[in-house]
Amino acid sequence: MSHNLPPPLPTPPSRDPPLQKNCSECTRSHRKCVFLSEDHPKCTRCTKMHLNCFFVPSSQGRRNDIIRKKYGQEVRPRSIFVRVGRRSDGFWYILETSERVHYPPSTHNCALRGSSCCADFKSSSINRPHLRPLSSSHDASISTSAWSHVYTHKKSNCSRRTQCAAVAYSPDAIPSSVRRRRNRRAKKKQVKQQRLLREIVLPTNFNSTVSIDDINEEIIVFDGGNQDCPPITPPNGVIWRRLHVSDLCIRDDVRPTVGLTFPRVNGTLPFIRLPRATSLSIIGRCGLDKIHAALIACENLRSPLRRSEKKRVFTDFGKTPRYACVGPQVSRNSQTVLDYPTFMEKLPLHHWRALLWLMRRAEESYKDIADHQVISHIHHAKNAVPFKTFSTTDPQQSSAKFFGGIAFGSNVFLRCHTDQDFTMSISQVFSKDKAHYRLDDDVIVYFCFPTLGVSVPLRPGDYLLFNPLIPHCISSRCKYDDDIMCVSMYLKTAIVGMNDNSLELTPSQLQLADRYVKNN
Repeated sequence: MSHNLPPPLPTPPSRDPPLQKNCSECTRSHRKCVFLSEDHPKCTRCTKMHLNCFFVPSSQGRRNDIIRKKYGQEVRPRSIFVRVGRRSDGFWYILETSERVHYPPSTHNCALRGSSCCADFKSSSINRPHLRPLSSSHDASISTSAWSHVYTHKKSNCSRRTQCAAVAYSPDAIPSSVRRRRNRRAKKKQVKQQRLLREIVLPTNFNSTVSIDDINEEIIVFDGGNQDCPPITPPNGVIWRRLHVSDLCIRDDVRPTVGLTFPRVNGTLPFIRLPRATSLSIIGRCGLDKIHAALIACENLRSPLRRSEKKRVFTDFGKTPRYACVGPQVSRNSQTVLDYPTFMEKLPLHHWRALLWLMRRAEESYKDIADHQVISHIHHAKNAVPFKTFSTTDPQQSSAKFFGGIAFGSNVFLRCHTDQDFTMSISQVFSKDKAHYRLDDDVIVYFCFPTLGVSVPLRPGDYLLFNPLIPHCISSRCKYDDDIMCVSMYLKTAIVGMNDNSLELTPSQLQLADRYVKNN
């Protein structure tokens, strides 16, 4: 007699949250993961850029804000184990990550090397000092004119393209769901800034001795030398006003996981010095020798560049300033934007790759710490106007995302000035005498903001994100025997305009440009 067995029970569905379709690095860059083969552990983009390819749990369908309101309880991010590499294959690497909050690797004990990783609130607050809360901002009430230069009083096609790009991210006429997501991202970024940055507070009796009128009328330079360093001397025929960095307020924080910033000006942070541990983790993956060799090779390819009187570059008395700019440049002989200066054609390809790596790492640090509205502004501007960014001579090598040029010089200091840049800029300093940088390196130069009354100390490898519309300058080096190089990465407004008035605006660009004129 046969017994009819009951059918097997269905396998219960997995209660683990699904993983995102793209790896963490491609998700942050709004890219789609592409793999060379089914069993390849890393996507092509992470392999090319030497990034850590891993997948995090998807938050799609989880409305934590609604759950909190409905049940009156705090919904905490869950930490689960995910692997590095292809999701459908075996375990390549196990990494405990959080579902929600991103922090630099210096704040997480399980982090891989890279520009950012995931961390839990509890794990990152073990060694975190109680910092003063940063001043807050509201995304919808901030005007892009606080940090972005636009050709506002001109009606040419180039000028209207800059107006179109400036307003592309505007919250006008966007769905309420998009506006809510922007507000949530802005709040998360402010929480991150509050945990990583220390806000400089000026003494109540401190008054800045430099005004904007003084900067426009005089050549103002800052001497950063210590007691053993001779004072800087003007070139023959130049009359300047020399100030010492100690005439401004100097604040520093030697803790490697704490950065510096300043109270908001017109709703945005005027500058951010990244935590030193984060800066060193970013530049450590390429190697200082490659960076130094590429910069020196560019510097030796051409004669020293002479800037306008308002942005004049100085160096030691009796020497010629060594200063160069590479990247897209507006042509003065035609209506085009050159991919790079002609002298750069002789630069070897491996130096090009090092410069592109330097630019991409600066962009990663930019996205990692800048205000959400600043990142959203440049992201939508690039989608609205296809302006050129930094690229190499190799057509198969992808270009930078939004930064255009790199300016650098050896042992130079600048006159206090402002720049006609479309977005925030980044400065970084290097010491040619050191093969490795440490957390406790000495200060080698100061970045000065005279109208704010602040001098920001910089050590080798430090990243400084700053508003180019606020008067600023780099001081002379602290020690005369040091051999340093100052590097700045930027995006000129003229590049965004594309330098071609014969090129008509598209209908969508015309609509955005009209909106800019209406709102301003």
